[in-house]
Amino acid sequence: MKLKEIVNMQDQLDLLCLIVNSTLTAIRQQAQMQPKQQAKVQPRQQARKAPPPKAAKPIAAKPPKPDPYAAPPKPLPKAKPQPLTATQIKNQQQKKQQDYANIVKKNLNQDNTVKMPKSLQPLTRNVISPIGGIDQDLNKKLELAKQQGEQNRSNGSLPR
Repeated sequence: MKLKEIVNMQDQLDLLCLIVNSTLTAIRQQAQMQPKQQAKVQPRQQARKAPPPKAAKPIAAKPPKPDPYAAPPKPLPKAKPQPLTATQIKNQQQKKQQDYANIVKKNLNQDNTVKMPKSLQPLTRNVISPIGGIDQDLNKKLELAKQQGEQNRSNGSLPR
C-alpha cells in the first residue's frame, strides 16, 4: 500500500507514524544485540591467538609473470622466383637498350646546345647565305627532283 492511495490525510499520517515507529524499534533492538555478540566473539579470538612469530625473514619479491600470449606465427617460406621465358628476357634486353639510347640522346642534346655557340649552329633552310649568295642551280635541282618523284608515282613505284 502506498501513501498516495489513502485519500484521508489523517490516515496517511497514522500510516507514516506506524512505519517510522516500527523502523526505529528494529534499529534499537539491533543496537542492543550488537554489544552482546561482540562480547561472545572476543574470548574466542583471544584463545585462538598464536604466539608471535620469531624473526621473520624478508621475502624477495618475485618478478611478475608476463601475460600469456599466443605464440607468434611461423614466417611463411619465401617464394622462389620463376625462371623467365625467352621472350621476357628478350623484352628486358630491348627495354634496357632503349633506355640507354634515350639517356645517351638526352645527354648529347644537352651537350650540343651547351658547348656549341649560336654562331656555329646550323642555319635554317630559308636563310640566304651572306657569304656565297644564292645557289642559282638550286631551283633547277628542286624542280627536277619533283618531276622525277611524280613520274615514279605515276609508274607505281614507291619513293625510297
